[in-house]
Amino acid sequence: MRAAKLYHPGLLVQGDLGARWSHQFTSDVQIYRNPNQIELASTAAGFPVLIGPAIGLALTGPITGRGNATTTPGGAVYSAPDFHVARLAWRIERKGVKLRGREVPAWLDFQVARNAGAARLRDAMIASANLGAVRQFGDVRFLYQFAIKDANALISQFTDDDLGTGTGVNIAVHALRFDLGLGRFLQWQNLLFLQSQRRTSNPAEQFFVPLQRGANTTFRYQGHLAFTF
Repeated sequence: MRAAKLYHPGLLVQGDLGARWSHQFTSDVQIYRNPNQIELASTAAGFPVLIGPAIGLALTGPITGRGNATTTPGGAVYSAPDFHVARLAWRIERKGVKLRGREVPAWLDFQVARNAGAARLRDAMIASANLGAVRQFGDVRFLYQFAIKDANALISQFTDDDLGTGTGVNIAVHALRFDLGLGRFLQWQNLLFLQSQRRTSNPAEQFFVPLQRGANTTFRYQGHLAFTF
C-alpha cells in the first residue's frame, strides 16, 4: 500500500507600515499523496492493517478527528478525489494600544483556503481579532475567532482540533478566549466554542458525513492554568 505523504511549500513576507503598524502575508499549498490511507487509519477495521504487517509496529487505535465526507457511511474513501489545498493569510498588527493603562498589541488575522482537488464544498476560512497579551500579573487578553470549514476543504484529522468537538470540518464555529495573568509565569486561559454543523449526507451523490447539519449546537468550554518561562 502506497504511503500517505504531504508536500507543503510556502512563503512568508512581512514588513512594517510605520512605527507602530506591521503586517505579514503567507501563502502555501498542501499536496497530499494517497490521502485515503489517512481515512483508512481512522476506521476500526482499517488501522490494524496499515503498519503491523509491513514493519512489525501497530497503532494502538484509529486516528481520531474524522469529519470529512466519504463515499459510503463510515467508509475509508474520501468524497474529494484529492487534497491539494492552497491557503492565503494576512495579518496586520498595531503595537502600543492602551488597555487598562498599559500598552498592548492588537491584531487582525484573515485566512482562506481552497481544496483544488474537490469540485464542491471545498472552501475554508477563519477571521481572528486579538487585543492584549499576558506577560505579568493583571494582564488580560481577548480573542475572537469565526471559522467555516466545509466537508471537502481540509483533511479533518490534520486541521485545528480546538475549533471542532471530535471533528475538524463540516463545521462553523464561534470561538471566544479570555486570558488573565496571575503572575509573571502563570496565566489563566478561558476558551468558549460554539459549533454548528454545515451539511447533511446525500446518498444520491455518494456524500456521507459523520456529523450532520441539524444536530444541536455544541457549546464547549476549556480552562487552563498555563505556566510560561
